[in-house]
Amino acid sequence: EAGGGSLPFFGSGGGRRNPFGGGGGGGGRRNGKRSAPGMDIDAIDYKVNGPDVEYEAGMPVRLIGVAGRQNGKEGRVVGRSGGRYRVRLDSNQLVEVSSRNLHQIVEGASLTGLQQRPDLNGRVVRLVAFDINAGKYQGYLDNLSQPQLIRPGNIILPGETKVRIAGLVNRPEMNGAVATVVSYAREVGKYTISVAGRQMRIGLRNVFAA
Repeated sequence: EAGGGSLPFFGSGGGRRNPFGGGGGGGGRRNGKRSAPGMDIDAIDYKVNGPDVEYEAGMPVRLIGVAGRQNGKEGRVVGRSGGRYRVRLDSNQLVEVSSRNLHQIVEGASLTGLQQRPDLNGRVVRLVAFDINAGKYQGYLDNLSQPQLIRPGNIILPGETKVRIAGLVNRPEMNGAVATVVSYAREVGKYTISVAGRQMRIGLRNVFAA
């Protein structure tokens, strides 16, 4: 097993700018320095370290970083034995893997803040993976067979989603911590999350489903 790897991502083709918040731009300035063309000047580093996510029985997951044909397969957690999870794949095969080789599948997330395609805001999307290097989800809209690349700032995660914190400047010690989404306040554009036994408000861009 290769723990902690991220899945390759596939664009929607055609070389067009991704309407889901990816790419584009001619560079900008950050801390007085000009960024490279196409770089998000407010980019967040999602390559954070922290405790393993605890997956609950019944949670839909995807296998990542495993050898062979099982990589990318989907299923549901059925139990845990020590540090390994038992997962019933959609093919009905039962496998045991480390938490580092699982990624939560998020059903019922919705799009928000899309400026190029405002008609898509509010649409439901199914998130199957997150690329920590690109800082984008791989998600499927209900009528599209091709995966789309979507930034965390353009996604509203449903309650009970397991997330990892990233990009906090004033509280850097919390980056990498695992939390659970409690609710989303549309009027302020922030989640309420539960982390280490307490609740806090946090921006969309500062958490990602893990």
